Amino acid sequence: MTLHSTALPLPRPPINQGIDTTNSIVMKHNEIYSSLFTDINATHTQSNAILTLNPYGTAPLSLYIGLWSEKAETLYISVTDQNERAPVLTFTQQVAVGANLIPVAGLLADNINLITLVSSAGSTTWRVLTEPLPPTDAQDPAGHNLFPQVTLKVPASDPATLAQGLYFISCFDRNNIALDYQANVRWFTTKDMPSNNLLRIANGNFLSSAIAQDNYLQMYEFDMMGRVHTMYVLDNALHHSLWQRSDGSLVGASEYAPGTRPDGDTTIEDGVSIIDLRTGLETHYYDMTKVLDRTRPCRPSNPPSADGSVDWLHVNQCYINETNNILVTSGRNQSAIFGLEVETGQLRFIMSTHEAWSADYQPYLLTPVDASGAPLYDFSQPEEIKKANLEFWNWGQHNVLEIPNNTPGIIDISIFNNGNYLSRDDAQSIAPWNNQSRVGHYRIDLIKMTVQKLNEYFSGPEGYSSLCGAKQLMPNGNLVVCYGGATFDATGLTLTCDPGYSDVDYQSWDGSAEGKLPLRELTAQGEVLLEITIGSGLARRREDDPSMYRYNITCFRAYKLPLFG
Repeated sequence: MTLHSTALPLPRPPINQGIDTTNSIVMKHNEIYSSLFTDINATHTQSNAILTLNPYGTAPLSLYIGLWSEKAETLYISVTDQNERAPVLTFTQQVAVGANLIPVAGLLADNINLITLVSSAGSTTWRVLTEPLPPTDAQDPAGHNLFPQVTLKVPASDPATLAQGLYFISCFDRNNIALDYQANVRWFTTKDMPSNNLLRIANGNFLSSAIAQDNYLQMYEFDMMGRVHTMYVLDNALHHSLWQRSDGSLVGASEYAPGTRPDGDTTIEDGVSIIDLRTGLETHYYDMTKVLDRTRPCRPSNPPSADGSVDWLHVNQCYINETNNILVTSGRNQSAIFGLEVETGQLRFIMSTHEAWSADYQPYLLTPVDASGAPLYDFSQPEEIKKANLEFWNWGQHNVLEIPNNTPGIIDISIFNNGNYLSRDDAQSIAPWNNQSRVGHYRIDLIKMTVQKLNEYFSGPEGYSSLCGAKQLMPNGNLVVCYGGATFDATGLTLTCDPGYSDVDYQSWDGSAEGKLPLRELTAQGEVLLEITIGSGLARRREDDPSMYRYNITCFRAYKLPLFG
């Protein structure tokens, strides 16, 4: 078997990359924190604490309680509105002897909030008034990429059946928001903060980069208070997924910045970086032009770029299966999920339709099997190829992540299967309005080179997403899914982001586009327990934004998480 390899998964020489130790935002936030902390003295007991709402101007529904404690202990905090109509959010925080700034989040906008703190000193409740939410596109049509519009579509009939936590949604270059099960906004960051590939890391803070922050070349580490702790400067964009290894390092979808490839090629979004978060420096880089066939035709793809760059692979997710030491990577524009050996960069498997791969890659293609290990399809028959394309393979997939399994030789994955085309032939492709995205769970056997579908969840007619999409398996067995690119015209017709590229071209639409993204929590059997719609609130037309109006609102990442990590 010919081994396709990145050759040497070594770091690229840094130019500007690293931690910006003199960053003005970080220094300003440090000064604010220090000033608030210094203001606390022994007179600020629990009954005389200092409350500071939105201290950094970046998280309007968060505050500090500044108090002096006579002992180290655990505090119990609850937050709700004064009429107690919203779910009560409860959490704990630790205090030390002396001055403390206690983070509190989960307030409701445009409300008098009741914040109750219980300690060994007793119980104290404060009433805190908050401002209204920022305007949506519908409320300010002259604006652009404004605050998401949130609608509760299917209420939870029994909240006890839901997994614990809030729904954290990161809307591309709009806002990061967190919702309770009544669809109340309980936390958000302002547009000063990046919103795109939000990731909560082991220390409880978030990492994110976005096009609005120097075209993904600045990565922020920030907390629930909106305080920016670290600013990472990047030589090459971390443009899609971020994932943290157990050793603390970051695995991110990366690239060579345009014009910097040593071989002079013009490809973009076709690599993976591993970054040491202690220094901000890259420790490994995997160049996928050395692994896969760069000449294989894309399916789906993006419109041609004005700068001549070629997005042949479009890495949108990467993580490391630590049991087998395999870097698992999703390439949207090849409709392929593939694995490399972490230490050598050698190709181990490709999960994709078997069409259009050259002979060198045939040994790496996984064979679909049933639970007994018997092949499901005869790929010598055109009808069998079509059948597998429609019902088994991944197309334009996103959010490929681990389902825990510690068995050597086995990798279990969960994927958001967008379902673009469902064929490499336009004549056999499925039109967007007849299509639906799905979540699939698969088992890859590295020894037998097989792949088995364990189960699948279909979205229904309103859940086709030609781009983006995220899902999460919850500890109680539920599944949280966000159809992050579901777009419709004013007549209700399901749209694709780029006709002729992300799906077959068509003419039967009214010229408008509006994102209405379903966020659902399902049982393990697929029963919908709750549905919330995340929207822009306003349909856009070509004259509003010729290049992006079909990307009306998108959500790349959605999680259900505790209020504090």
